[in-house]
Amino acid sequence: MFKIWQVFVFSLVPLALVFAGVIIGSYRGVDSDREVFPTAAPASSAAAPTPSAPGETVIQLRALNLAFDKKALSATASAPVTVQLDNADAGVQHNFSLYNNASAGQKIFVGAFSTGPVVTNYQFTAPAAGTYFFRCDVHPDTMTGSFSAR
Repeated sequence: MFKIWQVFVFSLVPLALVFAGVIIGSYRGVDSDREVFPTAAPASSAAAPTPSAPGETVIQLRALNLAFDKKALSATASAPVTVQLDNADAGVQHNFSLYNNASAGQKIFVGAFSTGPVVTNYQFTAPAAGTYFFRCDVHPDTMTGSFSAR
């Protein structure tokens, strides 16, 4: 018959080997499943654009953590507009696009993609008076808002 200390030792040894195997077997030296999250860039040192045409509207818009800092923008109808997009998401693409409505079926203006951190100026002529829809085409479900031409 086995003595109590023999049962204890024979039970612990296999358990210790299993734990060692799990620890050693799971060590690869590199985390290949590492998630990458956008990081905030340092505050932009770019100066705000000054209106270059009579009646021009200059709008400052910031993209950070996959969100715009404003949900509503406005400008003078049929006048020049500059949207200064400060993309503060390092390594992430964003843009500014303007559409007739949320279905984004009819485009008014579509800006080029830019990878942050970067400040991009988008220039276009505002549409006729009314309410429109803007978004980032890379993140069309989360980065959206309304654009009012008055």
